[in-house]
Amino acid sequence: MALHSFIEYLKYSWKAKGRHGTHSPFVYDLVENVLMDKGTIKPESVIEYRSLPLKYENLISRIALYYGCKNVLSVPAENSTIQKPDMLLLNDSRQWAVLFEHYAPVLNGNTIVVVPHIHQTVLQTRAWGKIVAHPQVRMSIDLYGIGLLLFREEFKEKQHFVLKY
Repeated sequence: MALHSFIEYLKYSWKAKGRHGTHSPFVYDLVENVLMDKGTIKPESVIEYRSLPLKYENLISRIALYYGCKNVLSVPAENSTIQKPDMLLLNDSRQWAVLFEHYAPVLNGNTIVVVPHIHQTVLQTRAWGKIVAHPQVRMSIDLYGIGLLLFREEFKEKQHFVLKY
């Protein structure tokens, strides 16, 4: 583990909250019904994300199942046919901001954007911060290994949560 990643993990550990440390019903529900779910996932429901540990790959699959994400788009990818994804997986950390800006016009209130390795390097942590600051993002969730971005209109103010996982 690189020094930056270790320092980021210490910060994460200090700030991370569980379900009782949040004031958002949406986040409480996410923790209760997705993060704490340790049940098995049917093989046909698994979303492969090879660059992540199995723990996060399973979490992404659970999120997609729980929120009914049928159209999952992993970018950059060749031959992308999904125009309006329910879940957008950003893969290339060198292009996160560019990819996000490219897809921002087609993201809707129900879209979930998954950003991997948000604390692995200084550049990735900065890119995560830049994407979180985008005006279209209504809620961001830091799970250390991945970050989640949400765009729901029901979130009246921009919110950022650091959750234990």
